[in-house]
Amino acid sequence: MTYIRLLLTTLLAVLLLTGCSTIAQSRWEGRDMQEALDLFGKPDSMKKELGSNGEPLAVLTWYKSASWTTTEAAGTSMTHTGNGMVYTEHYQQVGHSSDCKLQAKINQQKKIAQFLIEDGRILHGKCTNVRYVPGYIPPGM
Repeated sequence: MTYIRLLLTTLLAVLLLTGCSTIAQSRWEGRDMQEALDLFGKPDSMKKELGSNGEPLAVLTWYKSASWTTTEAAGTSMTHTGNGMVYTEHYQQVGHSSDCKLQAKINQQKKIAQFLIEDGRILHGKCTNVRYVPGYIPPGM
């Protein structure tokens, strides 16, 4: 029974962690290229490739990054005072950063045929706090 609970908990965690980028990738498909340009700006690189059906595609690539700080527990201390002990928790600001590779494959109708986050990998652990969904603003932005 414990093994099944652990397995189900792990499966649920994986689904929650991968859901955002998977949903974002599918939400971009069929949208106009201009929407991606409006959100991400000028691409960092562009190249041509053939799609699976032989259709020519333009591949726009952006490299995005984000940084933010959080307040985290740094330690505790205890000191003697008069008739007792004083327990003090110490906190500090910790900086974090994240990098992200975004690609939009554009067809001849200037529509997004495929959108990839970190080359389409589901478990990449990147793109934290990077805006990659239209209309989505991550916490702290």
